[in-house]
Formats: sequence, structure tokens, C-alpha cells
Amino acid sequence: MKTATIRLFLLFCTVALSIAAFADDQEKATKEIKKITSISVDSNMRAIVNRTMADMLKAKRLDLVKERQDMNLNYGDLFLAQQLAASGVKMDDIAAQLKSGKTMLDIANANHANWKEINSDAKKLNKKIDDNIEKSFTDAKKQAALNMADDYDAKADKVPADSNISKDEYAEAQARYTHLHDAAGAGLPTGDANGINQGPGVPPAVASGGKH
Repeated sequence: MKTATIRLFLLFCTVALSIAAFADDQEKATKEIKKITSISVDSNMRAIVNRTMADMLKAKRLDLVKERQDMNLNYGDLFLAQQLAASGVKMDDIAAQLKSGKTMLDIANANHANWKEINSDAKKLNKKIDDNIEKSFTDAKKQAALNMADDYDAKADKVPADSNISKDEYAEAQARYTHLHDAAGAGLPTGDANGINQGPGVPPAVASGGKH
């Protein structure tokens, strides 16, 4: 009886630790995904996120734009959708579940998402995004040329879900933007959500962390 009790206790501890590890991986992955979303609020940064994600996924830039528009996904959720698709979940099924009112987080958990792997890939994507943002500060003409070559228009690449970020997430994105700008030692470009550059020009819904 004593041995059975010990085994049951050890099993309970193992399960509890597994659940805690899963929750931690999900929390870390979600944080990285939100970073992708929040930095995309500005049109210049959105162009870089689009290009960087397309390169990482080996996808066409305009295909990502179409998927966003078809499913009203911000770039963070689009990244998560692509991760699920890579694991075997059909994009049509994701779209259907979104229409039924589920969130990408709901869909990911229902499909037993590998949060540890998603967190790792999201970190890699954010690192590449940062690298490309720094490069864009020192060579804005090259970024414009890449957009033109790909027939990409950041102003057209916008969905309502892009503004679904909190005040804190918006502030963190601005801090990230400023840090990368300072690291590059270059002039600030003009963007439709660049609070440093535009001040009052920041869209009210975004500046307040609200939805529109």
C-alpha cells in the first residue's frame, strides 16, 4: 500500500510538472507572437514583417497578405496559423473555426500545438525582423525597391485585427522600434503608427490599445 501511494504521488508530481512546463511554454510563445503583432502596427515595420515572414516560410509575400485579409489575422496570429498548418492542420479548417468565433489560441490548443517549438520559431522570426528593421534604417531605398519588386503595398496590407493590441504592447513595440533605430544610428522613417515621428498622428484606436 505504501509503495502504491508513493508511485501515485510521483505520478501526480510528474503530471503537475508537465502541465506547468506546458503553460510556461505557451506563455513564452504567446509573448513572442504578440511582439510580431505589435511591431506590425506601423506600415514600414509591417512591410518588413511581411518580407521576413515570407522568407522564413518560403512563401510569397502577397499570399500572406491574402491569407490575412481572408481570415482577418494580424501577423502574430498568421504566424501561429502557419505553424499549425506546418504540423498538419488544414488552413481551411482554421478559417472555418475562426468564423465560428474561436480564437487562434483556442484553435492551437485544440490541435495540441507544440508551444515549445512555436516559441523557438517565433524567437527566430523576431530576431530576423529586428535585423531587417535595423538594415532598413540605414538603407530605406533598398526596402522600397524590394517592396516594389514584389508588388507589395503596406498600406493595402492592413486588416482590423492589426489594432488588437494593448497599451503595454504598443508601448513595448515603440520601445523596440526606438532601440533598433538607435542601434542603427539612422534617421527615423515616416510610418502611419510611428508615435515618435508623428506624435498626434498616431491612430487613436491604436494609441489607446483599443480595437476598430
